[in-house]
Amino acid sequence: MSWLAPSALALGGIAALVIGALHFITRSEPRPEQFPTARFIPERPLRARARRLALSDLALLALRAAVILSLAAAVAGPLHGGVRGRVLRVVPLDRSRAVASAREVADSARALLREGDVVIAFDTGATLVPVMRATDSVPLSSAPGSLSTALAAAIGIATRAADRADSIELVLVSPFAADEADDATPRIRETAWPGRIRLVRVGAAPVLPFNGGVESAAPLDDPVGAAIALGGLRASDGSVRLTRATPSPADSAWARTAGHVLVHWPAGPDAAFTRRAVADTVGGVVAGDAVFVARLARPWVVEGHTIARWVDGEAAAVEREHGDGCIRDVAIPLDAASDVTLRPAFHRFLGALLAPCGGARSGLALTNDALSRLRGAGALATASSLGPSRQASSWTPWLLALGALLLIAELGARRVRASAS
Repeated sequence: MSWLAPSALALGGIAALVIGALHFITRSEPRPEQFPTARFIPERPLRARARRLALSDLALLALRAAVILSLAAAVAGPLHGGVRGRVLRVVPLDRSRAVASAREVADSARALLREGDVVIAFDTGATLVPVMRATDSVPLSSAPGSLSTALAAAIGIATRAADRADSIELVLVSPFAADEADDATPRIRETAWPGRIRLVRVGAAPVLPFNGGVESAAPLDDPVGAAIALGGLRASDGSVRLTRATPSPADSAWARTAGHVLVHWPAGPDAAFTRRAVADTVGGVVAGDAVFVARLARPWVVEGHTIARWVDGEAAAVEREHGDGCIRDVAIPLDAASDVTLRPAFHRFLGALLAPCGGARSGLALTNDALSRLRGAGALATASSLGPSRQASSWTPWLLALGALLLIAELGARRVRASAS
């Protein structure tokens, strides 16, 4: 038997002792008698009210103590059996483009997991995965991985599930590539997770060659075609293919190859885009570290994994997985009569749009020092260190009902005592 708030029992015991002490302070007074005249007063010593230390009204004392103790037990919240000694395991599995083999991740999960564990698959986002599916295979994505996302998701789930165990073990399965960590990763680790982390390394995917060449049929008088030619990016066999119209079946088949990026940047209205209810203009667009400032029309809406945003935060270009490659939809119309695409700022912005799927990869791994800080030291995180318990006791309603019945019985006992005296 364990308790959610054992301090309530101590307070209830103190209150019961106070009630018992008050019952030792009793008042005795003579029984009243009525006489017609003073001559019939019996000759015996006069008795008057006096305080004395003697335990009185045992039945009332027992009822009052029982009321106090039952209410204290209800507040304390008894748990039958409890979770003392149980360890809950939370396992984030990396499914990002940094992972070489989904089978290796599944094998690691199979060696780690047991019934009742919590599994998270993550890249730039995180989702819960059933244990049986994790031990079978979690499909990889072309999105970059984020250790900050994995830690934040694991901490949130562990906090909500902390009532199921006494301690929580966090096991992180990843290749631990350097570009999966960001400035927030060490801060989240140091401030939000109070225990050590077990790190399980899997193989990292090789960095595919990316020649940066762009296959494009856009003529030189096209604003994007002119920028590509001016930057010396045009190639007959590149890793990027630019289409200024709806992608053809051949384009879609080409984009399925690993390392290929199909940039769908229509020159005019396109069925793949949703037209805004009210078209407007925006003062610029941002992709990564590149900022392109110009007065640009915004007639379309796109949804997906955002790689470029208008300055007000709305998506301007999105990326979606397509086989082993990806397709980018760019909803940024350009005026053919304008020279904005000839500016250096546009060339930097264009480079971000022509990067590999998920952005450029460094191919480096986290340093031993960074891994050591991520791993941490000491004991596992305890449930109490993750916040107050959210578990409810099934005994509490019954104990409250018992306290109410005892309170009614105590009231009845007081009335019987008053009428007897």
